[in-house]
Amino acid sequence: MLLVANVGNTTIRLGGFEDRDEPAFIQSASVANLEHLHPPSSPVEALVLGSVNPVAAAFVRSWAEETLECPVLELRVELPVPLRFACDDPSRIGADRIANAIALHKRTGRGGVAVDFGTAINLAVVSPDGEFVGGAIAPGLAMAARALHRETALLPAVDVSGTAPGLSCQTETAVATGLLWGLPGMVDRLIERLTERWPHAPVLATGGDAELLVPHCRRVSAIVPHLTLEGLRQAYLQRPR
Repeated sequence: MLLVANVGNTTIRLGGFEDRDEPAFIQSASVANLEHLHPPSSPVEALVLGSVNPVAAAFVRSWAEETLECPVLELRVELPVPLRFACDDPSRIGADRIANAIALHKRTGRGGVAVDFGTAINLAVVSPDGEFVGGAIAPGLAMAARALHRETALLPAVDVSGTAPGLSCQTETAVATGLLWGLPGMVDRLIERLTERWPHAPVLATGGDAELLVPHCRRVSAIVPHLTLEGLRQAYLQRPR
């Protein structure tokens, strides 16, 4: 079994891949509770690590080396990226965006846009010939909701996932409408601007808030829940032998 780990700002997602393209299992743990990680029952060939959180990544690396007794290959450290970049310093591009771009190009064969609805909303654009050309990063749903509450005197904390958007005089509904309609509208506009050279580029979405926000998007082609994990696996499969 190949184990892949997407180490984010708030959550770690582990996926176990065997012979199929879909993961055989998925496990998630909060970065605040990393001791809740459980090793798979099958022998592990290697752990592929993609991280935007160095402290949590160091814990996962130690956990794998001690518990799984397998090699750990981190994207851009031990594991090269099977993409070209239209920038001088790709080391500053987040590993999650790179993994999404790898999986996107593998799935479409002609590039496109990967939209990750996580702590932040990030878009990664791949040209039709497989070059990472850039993207955009914006506040995610929970981050935006917290900012509205914390940075104002009277706006309440709103559980956006439990509040239906619509035209209403209620403040809670107004906040939910601004976020549930506004963030997807922003994403659609970003896609439009980022793909001016490729107006028919496919758009794949992933991330924890994709199911909530994508129904309000007009430019997203499909939701791929495990896109980031797929990209980490593809980096391993395409590694130099």
